Amino acid sequence: MLVRALFAERERGETPAMAARLAPDFLYRAHGSWPMWPYRRGPLDRAQFLEASRRFSAEVELLGSDIHEFLTDGESAAAHVTCHAGARGAGAPGDFDLWIFLRLREALIVELAVYVDAAKAAKRLPAGLVEVRAPDGRARPQASQPGERPEGSLDSPGPAADARRRAYLRRIALDFFALRAKGDYPAMLGRLASDFIHNPRGDWTKPPLMADPCDRATFAESLRLINIEYEDLGGEVHEFVADGDRVAAHRTIKLRNRGSGAVAEVDEWVCFRIAAGLIAEMASYVDNAGILRLDRPAYAAQG
Repeated sequence: MLVRALFAERERGETPAMAARLAPDFLYRAHGSWPMWPYRRGPLDRAQFLEASRRFSAEVELLGSDIHEFLTDGESAAAHVTCHAGARGAGAPGDFDLWIFLRLREALIVELAVYVDAAKAAKRLPAGLVEVRAPDGRARPQASQPGERPEGSLDSPGPAADARRRAYLRRIALDFFALRAKGDYPAMLGRLASDFIHNPRGDWTKPPLMADPCDRATFAESLRLINIEYEDLGGEVHEFVADGDRVAAHRTIKLRNRGSGAVAEVDEWVCFRIAAGLIAEMASYVDNAGILRLDRPAYAAQG
């Protein structure tokens, strides 16, 4: 597995081996408003990225990693990883999570982005490695519009079945996001299977008001409480990876704190498992550092 090999090479400090996996026209480029670490938002070309990796390795020792999710979709892939790391010479190491998005061509990486749980990494690693200031001047994301519940099956036979499956899964995810932006929680619950579970993995910082893991009823109550605290003003999907019955999506949401009126763009990776046209399992990995930009609401993120 490419992601596992990359982390193993990083742990061993094998920069030449890492460099050999990058295409000559490699580009590091992150999307959205996520606080960036260990690299800046980019774009960084191959030489700039390797130099940034070298500087990072000089300050941080990566001791191991656990891969919780790995999805491949044609030339794209996404992975959720827990890293065991610490600042060199600065005491005990700790864990923090990240999502990786990469695009491949002929077994080489042509594009890469790393989205870290900055709320936790900022506490565990040297000061200055996490950029917590959001970029200025971004256009407001536009919400997609919900449609009818998709019909059909993930296993529909025929030509271009993979493309149809991907479109089918994407529509289920986008409809769910659009219903959330509308605050239509009864309709959202109609998209969840009766045995639905919210089941985040790894060591990601828990989002405000979200119980995890939890069943359908508890998840519904969490959504209700979140809607009381925050207004969803719409979102934009940056990356979407569909693999079998699983989906991973990175998106930016504009949220307003209903109490203070503060508005901020907050990113998240969301992972779904789809069964019979319904969401059977879900996990949301939110940029909690972004949530805290909303004037530090009463229900702050918990570590």
